Amino acid sequence: MTYLLYGGNIWNNDGSVIPNGAVVIDGDEITRVGSAGDVEPNNYDNTIDCSKGLVIPGLVNAHTHIYSTLSRGLILPGDPPENFLEVLTGLWWKLDRNLTEESIKVSALVSGMELLKNGVTTVFDHHSSPGATPGSLKTISEELVGEIGLRGSLCYEVSDRNGEEEKNMGIRENLDWLSYVSNRNDGMVGGQFGLHASFTLSSDTLEEIASYVEDLNVGIHVHLAEGLEDQQDSLSKYGTRVVNRLDSFGLIGPESMLIHGIHLSEPEKNILAERGPTLVYNPRSNMNNAVGVTDLPGMFRRGIDVGLGNDGMGLDMMAEFQAGYFLQKIYHGDPNPLDLTRFGQALFRHNYDLAERTFGAKVGKIAPGYKADIAVLNYQSPTPVSPDNIYGHFLYGFSGNNHPAETVFVDGQPILQDSEVVGINEEEVYERARDLTRTLWERVKKA
Repeated sequence: MTYLLYGGNIWNNDGSVIPNGAVVIDGDEITRVGSAGDVEPNNYDNTIDCSKGLVIPGLVNAHTHIYSTLSRGLILPGDPPENFLEVLTGLWWKLDRNLTEESIKVSALVSGMELLKNGVTTVFDHHSSPGATPGSLKTISEELVGEIGLRGSLCYEVSDRNGEEEKNMGIRENLDWLSYVSNRNDGMVGGQFGLHASFTLSSDTLEEIASYVEDLNVGIHVHLAEGLEDQQDSLSKYGTRVVNRLDSFGLIGPESMLIHGIHLSEPEKNILAERGPTLVYNPRSNMNNAVGVTDLPGMFRRGIDVGLGNDGMGLDMMAEFQAGYFLQKIYHGDPNPLDLTRFGQALFRHNYDLAERTFGAKVGKIAPGYKADIAVLNYQSPTPVSPDNIYGHFLYGFSGNNHPAETVFVDGQPILQDSEVVGINEEEVYERARDLTRTLWERVKKA
């Protein structure tokens, strides 16, 4: 099956823009990119008019919690949290403990639909369901990848906070999932070894996980210095800071995904620069939890790869991009703390680089030989779109103006058409989710 995406501006991750462009898809790959005037629309099985859209490589969400979709609007009894630890104990650790297989399925379906509608084709999820651990990653994959059609890299959050038995189940779930990924080997699923955070992990557990990571040659996916509690715990119990602690077990390297990285010392940042992990910035979550701001200028100066995630705060990556840039402005008290083009190129490029390494597939560019992971966003601009101002359009033209994806391809398959998810009854999914969360919320409130 061949497709021609005809007309519209084509944006590429290198910053280039082709006005009134054309993209040819044959099978799972892009085979031709150029000007619409150079192709004959009738020579292809399907021609899609993109003249009112912006054609981009499908976006990557480098860190989220899919199950958090079921927390929207949840109001818990008692006093509001006064610090980050109370946010975790009062909400998230109650929610994840009460998840069931059915709620995991529904959260994956809802998240998959909403990711697609925001132009996201690849997602890195960090999962926890202590009451339903075995097979939970496969359950997410069956809905997110199997039913919806996204690329999904998954991991399970290992923690000592729930005791030895549940810690061991989390380790086993990661091992089972990574075995499944290696056997499947189709570029649609990926995985890391998931950890919660240093402050809920003993040295014995880190040592055990380090042995698996080395044997399997995979990276970890861990929350790093998100709240001050992480550093305080490491210093009081182990006499060292979190980066040093994880590094002492050999857990920080080029395959590692380190999430947040807010409360880091200058020497810790230097270690990251030496080890080469990907640090994932989650600005809206950081604001919501009042934990602080990642020092992006300091990371960029050191050449640290910084990607972009949303930590479960909605699924709109353009909104995350906007919030992330504005947050740096207010934090540094500077209207231009980072060059906007460099900021945009870094966050998008590092997300795509992470996806390529994880899935073993060429993604992130609209170019011949790359996988056809493409999003067509509904965006008619009142001003010119060019290579030197494209990130200004991302910053000021998208978020808050309701420019959803109209068409999305993953691996050459159209899985969103006319802003509707192919093969999914969206109303039924939302109704199913509402029915399920009523029961889920009652359990959470009683926990």
